[in-house]
Amino acid sequence: METIYPTRFERRPMSRAEFDRLPEKVRAEYVDGVALMSPPARGDHNGVGLEIAIALRQAFPEAIVRYDRGVDLPTGSLRVPDVAVQVVRDDDVWSPNLPVLVVEILSRWTRAEDLYRKTDDYRLSGIAHYWIVDRTARTLTVLINAGDRWEIGLSLTDDEPTGAVAVTDLGSIELDLSALLA
Repeated sequence: METIYPTRFERRPMSRAEFDRLPEKVRAEYVDGVALMSPPARGDHNGVGLEIAIALRQAFPEAIVRYDRGVDLPTGSLRVPDVAVQVVRDDDVWSPNLPVLVVEILSRWTRAEDLYRKTDDYRLSGIAHYWIVDRTARTLTVLINAGDRWEIGLSLTDDEPTGAVAVTDLGSIELDLSALLA
């Protein structure tokens, strides 16, 4: 199989064995027999992710905060959230340990995937918190898993840029949207 590094978001049908042979530098997730391949994130995207990871690490020093962490979900999907917070340490390429919290920063390539398919994947897998950052709309939405649905735990906007949210098993964190998007 010839590997081509994508310049835009692409869906490529392939077996799990073919997916496992992709070079590590290829940014891809695996869902329902399809590799979801995307180009590297833009600088501002990475900057926001880094700011969120720093805030999470400062608030929860005992947690394991990772950027671009591969997660093997109970649904069978392999996902790579922009930021993941775990309480169990491992060094696997695809962590079998479910994160307590995942963060996705919307981009034009993956917006629909992050807002729709990942929402179900993360909820059905039992991830307690899903944070969605929309840099264009300048919002951060904290979703809390209620089992059969997500509930909004916090919604930050330019009009209401600060707030606090309790994170399962870890404690509370104060968030400032202006600082995260700076």
